[in-house]
Amino acid sequence: MNQEKSLRMAYALFRITLGVNMFFHGFMRIIGDTGAWVEGLVATFSDSFLPEMWIRIFLYVLPWYELVLGTLLTLGLFTWWSCVGGALMMLVLLFGNTTRQDWGTAGNNMHYTLYFCLLIAAHAWDSFCLDNRRAARS
Repeated sequence: MNQEKSLRMAYALFRITLGVNMFFHGFMRIIGDTGAWVEGLVATFSDSFLPEMWIRIFLYVLPWYELVLGTLLTLGLFTWWSCVGGALMMLVLLFGNTTRQDWGTAGNNMHYTLYFCLLIAAHAWDSFCLDNRRAARS
């Protein structure tokens, strides 16, 4: 198998895996007790300077954002923009987690940021996706 085909397959598997991960981050929070999850996290920000209302709104929106982002990544639809949106989501999460000095979670946020940035940087290898079908119709 040639190297380019291997890179395209690796990109597709990485994109789909990250998409499934993001999808289930959101899906499980939506079908679970979202309110309890939000309240639990809001409590961890009690020493943060961030307004509680902003934290609460963000946390209620986040699972839906993750669900849509995960769906788009899994399907390979608007992939480049989805990865940019994912990296920006991680920037917001990183900001919030550093305000409460949760360095372990901040490190985890950095891993996800790296994943999104790698997918952005290697976007030229994205071939097993719905974006290509959309482009072929144009």
